[in-house]
Amino acid sequence: MKKLLLFLPLMLLAFTLNVNVNKKNIYPGEEVVYTIEASGNSVKFPDIKDIDGFPVQGTAVTQNIIVLNGNMQKSVSKSYIFFPTKSVTIPSFNVIIDSKTYKTKPIKITVTKPKESKDENFKIKLSVNKTTTYITEPTIFKIYFYQKEGANAQSIEIQKPNFENFFTKLVSKKEYNKNSYDVTEYTFLLIPQKSGTYNIGPILAKIGYLSEETPFNDPFFNISTATIKYKNVFSNELNLTVKPIPSNSIYGHFKAYLQADKIKAYANEPVKVTLHITGCGDFYDLPNFKLNIKNATVYENSPSIKTYLKNNSLCGSYTKEFTIISNHDVSIPEITFNEFDGKKVQKVKTNKLFINIINKHLENTKRNTKEIIKNKIIYKTKTNYVLMILIFIIGVIVGVLITYLIKLRISAEEDIIKKIKKANEKELFNILLEFSNNPEIEKILKDLEENIYNNGNNKINKKEIIKIIKSIIKK
Repeated sequence: MKKLLLFLPLMLLAFTLNVNVNKKNIYPGEEVVYTIEASGNSVKFPDIKDIDGFPVQGTAVTQNIIVLNGNMQKSVSKSYIFFPTKSVTIPSFNVIIDSKTYKTKPIKITVTKPKESKDENFKIKLSVNKTTTYITEPTIFKIYFYQKEGANAQSIEIQKPNFENFFTKLVSKKEYNKNSYDVTEYTFLLIPQKSGTYNIGPILAKIGYLSEETPFNDPFFNISTATIKYKNVFSNELNLTVKPIPSNSIYGHFKAYLQADKIKAYANEPVKVTLHITGCGDFYDLPNFKLNIKNATVYENSPSIKTYLKNNSLCGSYTKEFTIISNHDVSIPEITFNEFDGKKVQKVKTNKLFINIINKHLENTKRNTKEIIKNKIIYKTKTNYVLMILIFIIGVIVGVLITYLIKLRISAEEDIIKKIKKANEKELFNILLEFSNNPEIEKILKDLEENIYNNGNNKINKKEIIKIIKSIIKK
């Protein structure tokens, strides 16, 4: 017996490298723990990022020290955790032990597709509103988890389905009772991004439940203990066929129109134009539409998309606002895009818009000219004195008008300066829009726009702005 006890540690010291897994046969998505064990004074493990395309989700290192007859040797193990959904072979890896390179043995992991579980207390079901769909056609996918009344699960972990090549969004979660089962219903929106045939599921629900156990079979000992046990419940499997749609088109049926807050404006006065799109279809694939208008400055907000489910279809609205500043008439052409409703491609187009821009100075000049012509008195006389008096009167009137206009300009300048001093950034942006033709003001407007709409941190110097405005008004 003494020889045997001595022989076992010697065998441990001679051991250098070994690999193992916690299980070789699994269901899709179950955990696999791959462990490399090595003995030596210095061990360098491989840096494994993924195994056959499945990322390593976690690692763990343990270490033991063996001392025999004064000799010390380390036994180290490193575990790699991953979750394969198909059969894989863990390849050979290099491990450096005491400056020597050793190779591990490959290990095959077999993934078996499970069948839908038949369990009285717990069930999980998958459903879709259609089994054949088109690229970008919204599809409703649901997960139903059933728990028998009184089953009292302590923990429930539901595996997320593989939604590769789909845009997904959790729309709702509902809980209710049906036929003596507590039901949790998850509703997802799926938008396919690639054509093909897809298998969704089966998915796994890992359930922890209380189980009472009696440690002794003898009825004399009336003792029972409650422990948590785990069971795996699998869902059914779904097949979804995704068909391609014509190029340069968006799935759905839409209506679109342009709306302006005014169709007549003064030069450099901001005009707000809004693009509205409503209907049912793939709102998330609508492009970020632009307005390309010559001789005009265009500011735009990010589009706002609001959606809701109606009769298992994705419906909603797309809204985008533009601010246009120009000193010329603005002609906005129709905005167009192609829709596909599952049968044919149709062109969706908005109305056209025309904004009449009025030059304020020219209008004032015309009005003043009309007033002068209206009030002009023509004298037919040969006397030069009358002509001299008339010239004098006109001179006085012109002088009074000039003085009045100067005072008006000074008053307007003071009024704008007061507004600038009191204004916040949004108010300041609206005040300065009238002067956007000035390059310096245009730069300040861009800084303000970034601060207001994109959380920018540009410094705005009001003293410098007032100085620029004064120079503009003097001109």
